[in-house]
Amino acid sequence: MIYSLQVLRALAAYLVFLLHFSLYAGQVLPRPDLLAFCAAGVDIFFVLSGFIMFVSTHGRAERPGAFLVRRVARVVPVYWLVTVGLALMTLVGLKPVGIVEFRPEYLLQSLAFLPFSRGGYIEPLNSVGWTLNYEMFFYAVFAGLLLIRTSAHRVLAAAGLFLGLILLGLVPVPGIYWAFYTKPIVIEFAFGIGLGYAYQRLGSLPAGFPVRRVASLAVLAAALLLLGGQGGAYALGVSPELQGFYRPLVWGSAAVLIVGAMLLLERAGIVLRARWLFTQGNASYAFYLIHNVLLHTAAKIVLALVTPGILSAALIFVSAFAAAAFLGDLVFRFVEAPGSVALRRRYERWHERRIGSAALPATITT
Repeated sequence: MIYSLQVLRALAAYLVFLLHFSLYAGQVLPRPDLLAFCAAGVDIFFVLSGFIMFVSTHGRAERPGAFLVRRVARVVPVYWLVTVGLALMTLVGLKPVGIVEFRPEYLLQSLAFLPFSRGGYIEPLNSVGWTLNYEMFFYAVFAGLLLIRTSAHRVLAAAGLFLGLILLGLVPVPGIYWAFYTKPIVIEFAFGIGLGYAYQRLGSLPAGFPVRRVASLAVLAAALLLLGGQGGAYALGVSPELQGFYRPLVWGSAAVLIVGAMLLLERAGIVLRARWLFTQGNASYAFYLIHNVLLHTAAKIVLALVTPGILSAALIFVSAFAAAAFLGDLVFRFVEAPGSVALRRRYERWHERRIGSAALPATITT
């Protein structure tokens, strides 16, 4: 495990938290969309995902089926738990954030990680789950790439496949699936795979290499991309939450620079020792899935007691963040981690029995 990347997972989740917090603090911000660049936390997650998938399977004879089981065991249980919880809240009249209308097919499509249109947006019941739809697609694609044994060829195949997808997106074909899976953002997964290949090939750094300076410049360049992209959007009068090819070019490139800087520091033995952030990195998936509903809940409670303003915004931020961090850690410790281990063990036992049965001689019958 690369320590600094776990810390980065927590920071990426916090960026997304800030993005959604701005919906409740718009009145006290100079501009309601001032924190739009925080959406780049998702781009960091996508680059990290591609990197981790490549590095965790590098040099191993990983079976596509075993790979998919490991990923499903990691992602599905908690996502299903939160999604079903939101559906139950809706059915009893609590109306959690973003769910104005509920239909049974919404729940089924959400649980199946299938994109669908809801309220004018392509998102599941848990609105942040659109990224999980991409993640499951990434896993399925990468499972197929595991059939390519040579690492360099696997990287080239990933780059060609995802580049081909976004070029196909230029063809006006009707249908949600076509529009969703050909968006330029999918290339960020290939960015992560390429970064993983470069990391494996890097080896030891030469003596005297200015690690801190290079990493600092990379982070500075990433910050300039994020803020410059938003400033450019303001100047052009368009939405600062970048879309289309602009997103991977600006936010995707920034994500590569940030992840690359963390990897460079760790390769040189410079580790960001932040135990709490490391723990939060472990729980970042649960934090990500539940933070929106906790922001919504905190806002309802605070605004029922305090007049909208700086104080109410501060109370919403502190209470929602603390609740998401605490509950996210509990979900990771008592649901996500043990559930993932249990599912993987069941698969391994099933696979062993299957292999054992296949090895038995055929029974002769008369």
